Amino acid sequence: MNGNICPKCGKPVMSYKRFFREAEPYKISKCDNCGSRLRRSRKAYLYLFVMIVALCLIVLPVFFTLAKAQTSYWIIDPIVIIILAAWTVLTNYLGWRFVGWVLVAEEKRS
Repeated sequence: MNGNICPKCGKPVMSYKRFFREAEPYKISKCDNCGSRLRRSRKAYLYLFVMIVALCLIVLPVFFTLAKAQTSYWIIDPIVIIILAAWTVLTNYLGWRFVGWVLVAEEKRS
């Protein structure tokens, strides 16, 4: 299932480079191909919650194991920062690939 497909025209909504720079779950974006106004599916919030829980399940054991081994915080901090940075990029990429888009209801002008 490709989350980067426009529900109106069936073509890719945007490149990953553009998604990385400007797409947010609460923001309205335009499709690169048809110009439709789109927003992220509500599943984006559930996805972010699941990824945060998974991150905690990964980082906390690593942190506690290193702390229990009496590793210096000068070593622990960069390891945790690298894991956080890599997880952020992974979360963003998987969100681009799998969380879909929905059409924004057009406002009727009178």
